[in-house]
Amino acid sequence: MATDLEIHGPVAIPFSTRRQGTGKMILKVNIQEFWDQPEASSMKNKQGCYVFALKAGKGFTPWYIGQTKNRMDKECFTSHKLEKFNEVLFEKGWGKPVMFFVVPKGDKKVVATKELGDIETFLIQVGVKKNGELKNIKHAKNFGNWSIKGVFNGGKGKPTGREAGFKKMMGL
Repeated sequence: MATDLEIHGPVAIPFSTRRQGTGKMILKVNIQEFWDQPEASSMKNKQGCYVFALKAGKGFTPWYIGQTKNRMDKECFTSHKLEKFNEVLFEKGWGKPVMFFVVPKGDKKVVATKELGDIETFLIQVGVKKNGELKNIKHAKNFGNWSIKGVFNGGKGKPTGREAGFKKMMGL
């Protein structure tokens, strides 16, 4: 049986600023504020993957991709992850923190363990192509250094008709 997933987010992550300077930090009080938001609250009990990103201008840059076999609210902001998120906020100094969720559709909450690992690996592999500074790259080394022109990682430019057709056929 297939696992049908859907995307939720971006959900803004509240943050605090230091009195001096422009340093941003996510504190425990901000985490509670985050989970109090309706869209985040509806993700609390779900399994799946999450993507911590920074929003700047009209775009987003992924910085950390993780999975949870338990509940999102018990996994997304553990001290280890919060340290990485705050490191990104401190080092980059730009953008606003957001979270995306990749979770089972509707009222479903559970993702098969094997599939969850595959989904996380896929998201990390794609995420590291977008941002080579991704903070967790445990699965990225398996991705290889290859491309298919006009289909995947093939550089800029519009795909030819043949490339576009192949891409569509493969669901990419």
